[in-house]
Amino acid sequence: MEFVKETDFDINAFLNSLPENIQRIDLSKRNLTYIPSLERFKKLKQLNCSNNQLTSLPSLNKNLQRLYCQVNKLASLPSLNENLQILNCASNHLTSLPLLNENLQILHCESNHLTSLPSLNKKLQILYCSSNHLTSLPSLNENLKELHCVRNQLTSLPYLNEKMQRLCSDNNPICEIIDIPIREIIDIILDIERYTIEVDVCKKQIQTLNNFRHLYWSLKFKRQLRKWLWEKIREPKIVRQYHPSYLFEKLQEDTDLHTFLNNL
Repeated sequence: MEFVKETDFDINAFLNSLPENIQRIDLSKRNLTYIPSLERFKKLKQLNCSNNQLTSLPSLNKNLQRLYCQVNKLASLPSLNENLQILNCASNHLTSLPLLNENLQILHCESNHLTSLPSLNKKLQILYCSSNHLTSLPSLNENLKELHCVRNQLTSLPYLNEKMQRLCSDNNPICEIIDIPIREIIDIILDIERYTIEVDVCKKQIQTLNNFRHLYWSLKFKRQLRKWLWEKIREPKIVRQYHPSYLFEKLQEDTDLHTFLNNL
């Protein structure tokens, strides 16, 4: 669908024609480059300004619950009001997101230029962050049900909660495994970076992934741990105990050498 020419749509006249108690405003596909203040609409709960040419947004009203601003040219977002539950800011020019408010439940921020995400609020249930430049994700809350993070630069995933119903993370250099037969585990440990997660995740699969993560890192660092224990603890103790100076201090002229060595 073609954009309506901005000269054919007077945004100020349109907003002035609306009653102050309106709860939904649809400004999508109007070829808008700006939106004036919406402060007088105190009961506004939903704003749709998607598919425009916007580079910024006005401050969000306190009661706004749903904001759809995808497919614009936004480089930043205003602070999120405390009642916002759904935010769709996909397909913009965003390099960062504001702090997430405590009531946000659904976040779409895919197809931007994000290199990191803010901490996830406790009520967030659905997160779409695909097609960005993310190298890591924040800790996942216990209520997250869906995570879509395909086409990023992720090399690992945070610990996955067991309430999660869907995980899509293909096209990432993730070195994590799910649903791999036992006979392949040895090969995977030796060359784990060849694999990526390309499956939907249920509770049992998440448990498997978390258990395998623990196994993998335990095996990976076993040799380093043994080396560290030897160099930092055991070797110094042995050297100290059997050093000639120590033996010289303990040995007396009448000491039975055989008994002395057996008691070390």
